[in-house]
Amino acid sequence: MSCPHTVEVGAYLFGSLDLAERAVFERHLGDCAGCQAELLRLAPLPGLLGRLTLDDVENLDDLPAVPPKPRRRGRVALVAAAVLVVGAVVGGVLFLQPPPGPTWAARDPGTGVGGEVSLVSRSWGTEMWFELGDVTPGARCKVVVFDRRGQRETGGWWGTPHGSGERVPGATSFRVDEIDRLEVSDETGLLVTLRP
Repeated sequence: MSCPHTVEVGAYLFGSLDLAERAVFERHLGDCAGCQAELLRLAPLPGLLGRLTLDDVENLDDLPAVPPKPRRRGRVALVAAAVLVVGAVVGGVLFLQPPPGPTWAARDPGTGVGGEVSLVSRSWGTEMWFELGDVTPGARCKVVVFDRRGQRETGGWWGTPHGSGERVPGATSFRVDEIDRLEVSDETGLLVTLRP
């Protein structure tokens, strides 16, 4: 059974909830595995949409109205498809969980905020799990992910306070090896920068 609040995940990710709605949703998010999973699934979307240019959006009308009909590819394609399916099943059984990724930690001497992030490689990008200490209660935090080419994406939003040792999820479409740094901020500015 899916949670009726999963429809709010998109509005939460795009910052469309007002402060009261956001606070209610964040309390719900802490206890709802369905909404947490949906948040991780949709988290790369704002960053991906941020990569679109005006030309990309203007050329959406150039897409064909009817997709082209598939061509027959014969026995070779059937064998290739079978090999892929068997490989995916065997790979799924052998590698149910991705290998643990790196963990980055830092403490900002100016703000006194300490943070740690565990990074997990996924097919769509990187899943991130944050633990922060000494953040001002009631602050709204966000993480901005910078890649090595200078591009950036918002990788998550959350509110404080949260329980000691509680891990906060985030995600980005950048692969782990593409990430240069993660900047965690609140309304007052930069709290801590996490690097490899």
